[in-house]
Amino acid sequence: MRQPYTVLVFVYRIAAGSPEYAIFQRADDSNWQSVSGGVEEGEDLGAARREAAEETGLHDMGPLRKLDMVSGVEKTCFAAAKHWPANLYIVPKHFFAMDVTHVASEIVLSDEHRDMRWLAYEAAYETLRYDDDKTALWELDQRILRDYLPAAQ
Repeated sequence: MRQPYTVLVFVYRIAAGSPEYAIFQRADDSNWQSVSGGVEEGEDLGAARREAAEETGLHDMGPLRKLDMVSGVEKTCFAAAKHWPANLYIVPKHFFAMDVTHVASEIVLSDEHRDMRWLAYEAAYETLRYDDDKTALWELDQRILRDYLPAAQ
């Protein structure tokens, strides 16, 4: 059963000396976002690596790095909410980054997405639907530009 946590992963690569971000269009509502998914029973926030593999088809990925950005979404957005504590209202969203610059294989979309684009920061920021995704992308972009990425997990 799904736990009341959500993980989001910004997959990125460095091309011609600049970062590019993989932004995914959801199949169900057409919104653009990063890799996103739930933490299953028995998992911890390392579920971010599993979600990234499932949604990109990449299995030989780079290091996973937890960003400072944490947000939340209403419990009622999830079918599993009926199994969660009655006094839980907000499901935490934890953001991560994964560099796939040196990964040889290409992204293969899962059924959860209908399209994917590699975009520079400004275009990715404008394409994203949710403000907290934009804030996490800003954090990642600033960390890449300042060469100050969090430790790998």
